[in-house]
Amino acid sequence: MNNTNNTAPLILPMTPDNYESFVALHNRVYPTRTRTVEEVIEADRTRSPKLAFGRQAAFIDDQMVGFAGYSQWTGETHQTWFQIDVVVDEPFRRKGIGTALYSHLSEEFLPHHPKVLRADAYENLPSGLPFAETLGFKDVFREGPSHLDLAPFDAASFEPLIDRLQSESVRFISYAELKKDAPDFADPLYAAYRAAWKDVPKEEESDITRNEWNEWVVDGSQLDFEVSTAALCNGEIVGFCEVGSAADGRPLYAGLAGVAKAERGRGIATALNVKVILAARGKGHPQIQTSSAIENIAMQTVYSRLGFVREPVWIQLEKRVAETRLS
Repeated sequence: MNNTNNTAPLILPMTPDNYESFVALHNRVYPTRTRTVEEVIEADRTRSPKLAFGRQAAFIDDQMVGFAGYSQWTGETHQTWFQIDVVVDEPFRRKGIGTALYSHLSEEFLPHHPKVLRADAYENLPSGLPFAETLGFKDVFREGPSHLDLAPFDAASFEPLIDRLQSESVRFISYAELKKDAPDFADPLYAAYRAAWKDVPKEEESDITRNEWNEWVVDGSQLDFEVSTAALCNGEIVGFCEVGSAADGRPLYAGLAGVAKAERGRGIATALNVKVILAARGKGHPQIQTSSAIENIAMQTVYSRLGFVREPVWIQLEKRVAETRLS
């Protein structure tokens, strides 16, 4: 979340005609998380009509100087959670534009009866956190994003690790191969995912229902099955690394990775990531992005060993709507 007290902007619902200005502003503020107009259009096309969503844009002299948006979270357990985004171009901050955008946005999302609002702030954008705090948001969790450029990655130093694991009957297989070899792959993969989810540091204790997981992994197209990889030992899934889908030539995002407790300490997590990196590079993707809780030392160590470059800390913010009041 990013704020910009005397300029009165014109605030209007965003339309596709505004997308070029929207993307340009987004990419100026978030140069390591760039988007394209085509990606925005595709996200609009594939978004479920059952989920509440909206965007507003702020204009001064026909120039877009800020935007705000809300989106309802997916999943059975988080249907009353909404993601909020407020961004103002750097020359126009501290003029009340961010506050005005949030006020307009509130009038649109509050009728959907949200219970929890979520927003993001970043360590390298220091105005974001204090602005969010003036709106009643609280710092609840921090993650360390990182990325790896794939072209220069040298897998040679990891070959002895992978050879050793394979000699110990550990097999690495893409989700696509897993699905082909075992039509009932979803049952053991969900069990492995759920076990890993319970262990991973997170802002609150929660579970992943089978319906939620099916929507993410089985029924939708959110994962790249040719890059996402599982580790099997004696026919049992002992680890996995999921990777979100992305358009050709765009960075991929590595999501949850996990290794069964009994198999930890063998280097399986590192080997899984090597396999993912090689598969992603083989498909022509230039980069993999990921993020893990700053207290998740094990995964932070794996990413560092593989050469991932750390980015500014991502701060997750929360506001309970029971505390929300419209002026």
